[in-house]
Amino acid sequence: MSGAAVAGIVVGAVLVIGVLAMVGGIVAYGLATRPDRFAVREMRLADVDRYIEKTASFAIVLECTTPLSRGEVWSRLMQVRYLSSLPLLAGPTWTDATDRSEPVVGAGRTMSGTILSVAQRVICVIPGERLTLTGTGISVPWAIADFAERFTIVDGPRPRTVTVRWEIAGSPRWVGWLPWRWCVPIARPVLAFVVRHILRLKPFRRPTDHPGVPGGRCGNSDFG
Repeated sequence: MSGAAVAGIVVGAVLVIGVLAMVGGIVAYGLATRPDRFAVREMRLADVDRYIEKTASFAIVLECTTPLSRGEVWSRLMQVRYLSSLPLLAGPTWTDATDRSEPVVGAGRTMSGTILSVAQRVICVIPGERLTLTGTGISVPWAIADFAERFTIVDGPRPRTVTVRWEIAGSPRWVGWLPWRWCVPIARPVLAFVVRHILRLKPFRRPTDHPGVPGGRCGNSDFG
């Protein structure tokens, strides 16, 4: 076989792979617009502790201490779409038509990425102290069996500081037996960056009233 024929085969294979990747990306992007497309197993509040500590295939706990006040931290977790100021991400967005400055048990919210979006439901809220959510849906089929998330705010080690504890746990649907917790060192820097972003000292720009927008929200005007 001549060199030109080999080169042609290689170029053709690269083009086919590129087209397949593009089609796959378009499909994934379309799926990501519907975070509730595929249901996942919802969790009871009584099961969350054990799930995070033992039964979830993957679980990570991060802590960050900040001089921000407890009220400011809680306000950011409840009212700010902190992911929307990061590349390729959006949310969290409360799914109610009204503003959820203080969500109640049963309230839903979504978070979206370029190829993956998720839906959650509040299962515990203690104002200024704790927010616990269980997964209710995901945009990609057969990917995740269940997941949970919890924020806890406690007094910090120094005066006028608070410590935020962020716990995330989840299990894949088909390969949950793999030791996914071994991936924690890889995931930790990325998620630590996110929690530091939430607690950045530079304030997020507060949303402004806007006629015709439910709850007075104006798109992503939460960010400065």
